Amino acid sequence: MSIRRIMHWARRIEQEIDRVFQHITGAQQLKGIYNEERRRFSLVRNQPRKIVEKVASDIEKLLAKKRKALDRLASEAERLQREHLWQDGIKYSMDGEGEVENPSHIKLEFVYDPNFKNNVNYSYTAVQIPTDIYKGAPVILNELNWTQALEKVFMENSQEDPSLLWQAFGSATGVTRYYPATPWKAPDKIDLYDVRRRPWYIQGASSPKDMVILVDVSGSVSGLTLKLIKASVMEMLDTLSDDDYVNVARFNEKAEAVVPCFKHLVQANVRNKKIFKDAVQQMQAKGTTDYKSGFHFAFNQLLNKTNVPRANCNKIIMLFTDGGEDRAQDVFMQYNWPNKTVRVFTFSVGQHNYDVTPLQWIACTNKGYYFEIRSICAIRINTQEYLDVLGRPMVLAGSDAKQVQWTNVYQDALVRLALVNIILFHFVSSYKNCKSVKKKKKNST
Repeated sequence: MSIRRIMHWARRIEQEIDRVFQHITGAQQLKGIYNEERRRFSLVRNQPRKIVEKVASDIEKLLAKKRKALDRLASEAERLQREHLWQDGIKYSMDGEGEVENPSHIKLEFVYDPNFKNNVNYSYTAVQIPTDIYKGAPVILNELNWTQALEKVFMENSQEDPSLLWQAFGSATGVTRYYPATPWKAPDKIDLYDVRRRPWYIQGASSPKDMVILVDVSGSVSGLTLKLIKASVMEMLDTLSDDDYVNVARFNEKAEAVVPCFKHLVQANVRNKKIFKDAVQQMQAKGTTDYKSGFHFAFNQLLNKTNVPRANCNKIIMLFTDGGEDRAQDVFMQYNWPNKTVRVFTFSVGQHNYDVTPLQWIACTNKGYYFEIRSICAIRINTQEYLDVLGRPMVLAGSDAKQVQWTNVYQDALVRLALVNIILFHFVSSYKNCKSVKKKKKNST
């Protein structure tokens, strides 16, 4: 490539950036207005330092108000959860006489608010529950019951800080309660919204992660099982945020990165996750299974000292396979025992009769969990439950682990507006999981 061509491209890019800048900022219009009315203006010498200090002070005060509202909401949510008495027999009330009133039967009046660019009701909160969750399940009804008391906190926050817009509480059960109430707008024809998949929830649900996803592409996973594995890996990638670092590797007799130019962990941003997903779609099944090759690759990615940026917090291996007999014990003895600094989560994918005991053993002896994905319906719930596992140490650490984080600006699916969100760690939802042991059909440590 010649220098002349590169210089030509550079000029074209410069011209395009200038064109976009002029269009977006309206610089020419401002110049025209100034020239027409210049007699009405006078030049005054500014003091840049004072301007910057004033702006910094205003931003600090603004963020302090938001943080105060968040702290109040978090403290009240934790208190309500601790004091809530679990009710096994709780049911929907269709006539207003039961335990929990059916929200679909409440008739609300909405008024348009230009600040929200929506029709809203300031006297109520609204609730959204993912379509793949049974709304009459006791765990959901109990969640609705105790979170209803958050309405008072939402209203107090709004009164104290009128600039505060949407407030939301996201639960590990999938329940979203937001204020003020507004008619729910499904982002697509099929409503796939799940608060546990939103960037702000993911960022607040656990500490930053370094993750290697191992994908079994041996001949035994061909057909439907391979399709399920591909869909599961893509859902797993959606559980990662910009705070996380990830790599994806396929393995049979040998292991290699699905994206050849990603020699190490890369930031789990939108661009990189899309590249991973495109590469995963191209995977083909052939050869025989060798877990050791996959785990050698993963541990080298996670434990090698390097100057490449990474999260340096939770270290995780996610294994997606149809099953196998090898437990790769010598690999774990070499890299992970006795400290077990890397958690290993195993996923048995597809309809088969293989012995899953080795996968259960691998997970349980490496501080992980074992999951089964038999159909496409089981993918979403099983690929996100690990977040609750990672969140428990934060709950047990109490106030020492609580931090307020700010997300990036993004297009929020709830109201179709660009928002900046502060994160409410889901200590509340994880608190109950840490204090009561639930019987689940999975092996864990």
